[in-house]
Amino acid sequence: MTLPARGPRSSWLSSPALPRRLGVAVGLLLAVGTAVTGGAPGPGERALYDFAVSRLLPPLPPRADLVLVEVDDRTLAALGERWPLSRATWARAFQALAGYRPNAVVVDVLFDAPESRDALDLGEDMLERLRASGLADTPAGASLARDLEARLDAQDGDARLTEAFSRLGTVILGSMALTDDTGGLPVEGDPLMPVPLDADRLRLDAKGLSTNLAPLRLAAWGSGTLNVLLDGDGVIRRYPYAVRVGGRAWPSLALATALRLWPERSESLLRVAATDDGSPLMRLPAPDWLPRVSLADVLAAGPSSVGLDLALREKTVFVGVTATGLHGQSSLPGQLAVPGVEIHAFAMDNLRTGRVLRATGLVKLLGLGETALVLAVLLWRRGRARSLGAVVAQAALLLVAHTAFVGWLLADPGWVVPLLPAVVGVMLVTVAEAVARTGDLQRQSGALKRLFGRFPREVPAAPPEAPDDGASRSRQEEPRH
Repeated sequence: MTLPARGPRSSWLSSPALPRRLGVAVGLLLAVGTAVTGGAPGPGERALYDFAVSRLLPPLPPRADLVLVEVDDRTLAALGERWPLSRATWARAFQALAGYRPNAVVVDVLFDAPESRDALDLGEDMLERLRASGLADTPAGASLARDLEARLDAQDGDARLTEAFSRLGTVILGSMALTDDTGGLPVEGDPLMPVPLDADRLRLDAKGLSTNLAPLRLAAWGSGTLNVLLDGDGVIRRYPYAVRVGGRAWPSLALATALRLWPERSESLLRVAATDDGSPLMRLPAPDWLPRVSLADVLAAGPSSVGLDLALREKTVFVGVTATGLHGQSSLPGQLAVPGVEIHAFAMDNLRTGRVLRATGLVKLLGLGETALVLAVLLWRRGRARSLGAVVAQAALLLVAHTAFVGWLLADPGWVVPLLPAVVGVMLVTVAEAVARTGDLQRQSGALKRLFGRFPREVPAAPPEAPDDGASRSRQEEPRH
């Protein structure tokens, strides 16, 4: 007896479930890729995140204890100076601010090189020659020497700025983290000191620090880095609260300011600053979130100005440049050309309120699990659906539930989980299911056609013709023999 020939053996690659499995695999791979690259927003999700934080989340409320003193276009026009301002002008500005007794003066300017001393050196040489000639011993010469010495002292901008910082007592300066070895590290006792964070986990890494002049640093209350993190599209979504240099964590301007203002909260501030490897996603402010005062008004008004007293007294004053074309062209989601000083200001507000957005750690695992759960539920429900319309309806319901869940996590606890991987996976599985069911219907239709094609249709026999009435009558009339 011969066995019947076997048909072609079915393999996993030829299985009708393969497209569905590929759809699930693509969704899970996108979720894993997002987690590996540092958490949401992941590949293709930046535009969605930007829309959510700039349009859906409520902006930061205005703060009554923060104010921006800006070097704007009006300041440059009133002073008749070009940027950078002279140290003598800066000294007058900080001396004027000292009269309003602010809680802190946070400076988004780097004084890393001494001002040119050509004129000062020439004046000091003339003064020495005057004294050496003996003319300073005469009444007229002594008067001239005193006047020249006073003028030279007034024109020594670095010295006057150091005196202004000492008078204020609460100046926090900025420094820059460098990607090369040209910078150095502060010594013990410097206002810029490392913070107890895990340096090996920080996102921002540098090789050196460019700091302010030593007399200015020693007269300051604190110091922090001015660096920000740019994504590949040039938009700032994360703020680095610390940078790794020399195996230690150095605080940003926002973190250094918060630690000086609220030392009793240092433990909680450092815990928030360590979120997402020291660079959490930011909640954004409204465009007019920070009250502004022009530096021209500070220099022109006297210490008895009631308006400036109300605006500056016992406030945290951020000082920076906002004049057209001078500040860094930093872009935030939904906002263009934001001055760096404003970014440091609302980063400090994010820090002290703990309202940063989290995308790593448990949040990263939650995103992976939620994506896998959505795809698993779809696979389970599509097997129970009797029609393609039911599969599409269940996929749409899952997408709505997934989007609502992700939005709630973003708005309430501030957790950023990936949205796109589950959406892509659900769409691919739904398309694969539609193709598979359409193919099944076509195969079933073909089988039915082949089945009924084996039985030819029977042609119904024609009814017998009725006899002609005339012939009938003739046959009836035939005589019998």
